[in-house]
This record gives sequence, C-alpha cells and structure tokens, in this order.
Amino acid sequence: MKILVVCIFLVFSISNLFADQWDGFFKESGFPRKIVDDGSVVRGKIYDANVSYQIKNNDGIKGNFQNSDSAKIIIVGKDRKILSTNKFLNEKELRAWANANFSQIFAMVIGDSEVNRQKLFELSKLASTVLSNTKPDSK
Repeated sequence: MKILVVCIFLVFSISNLFADQWDGFFKESGFPRKIVDDGSVVRGKIYDANVSYQIKNNDGIKGNFQNSDSAKIIIVGKDRKILSTNKFLNEKELRAWANANFSQIFAMVIGDSEVNRQKLFELSKLASTVLSNTKPDSK
C-alpha cells in the first residue's frame, strides 16, 4: 500500500471511489469497511501477510486517525516473521515507521523475502512498462 500500513488506513477512508473494486478486497482481507477505533484488535489478511491493528481513539473523534490518536500494528509474513510497531504510535510516528520498514512490509505482503530496494525499482519499472503498453528497455 505505497506504504502498507498507511494504505490500510487510506483504503478505509477512500469510501465510494471505486466502491465495487474495494468490495472484493474487503471480502478477501476480512477487514471491516470502516475504521474500528474503539481499542479492539482488528485482524485481516493482505495477500500473503496477516495484519492486525489496534487504534486508540485518544481525541474522541470517531472514524478518524488524527490528533492524538495512536495505533499499534503487527504484520506476520507467510514465513511467520513478525514486524510490529511494538507500541502505540501517533500518525507522524506511524508514517515514519512505515517508511523506514517499507521494503520489509512489501516483502511480507507479496510473500517474497528477497525484496530489496533494487528489486522494487525493477518491479515498478516493469509494471510501468506493462501498464503503459511500451517496449521494455533493452539494457
């Protein structure tokens, strides 16, 4: 999800845009359509990763993730490796954590433990070529 963790929350907030396409995602993942911010643990699956999150609604505003709200996230890959925030993080801290761990998060989601920045670059270049219907570079 650009950054997986951030994307989870973005997916929940992008409501009616492409609503039909998101129905399949929510059915397959097990995540609810609305943000659950009552402190309960929410579990779901994104491709090869099992993801759970828990949001503390510290600012009292239901359905947002801003101000003093905080979240704890645990991602378990198919190889049973665990990546976790270890504690509740606010929005700024969570973005920094997701950014710092992007390669590992992406690798866990797609189930490929060999993902690194170079491989991500190559995959995105290939995807861009395929989606733009142009010929790949012959380098």
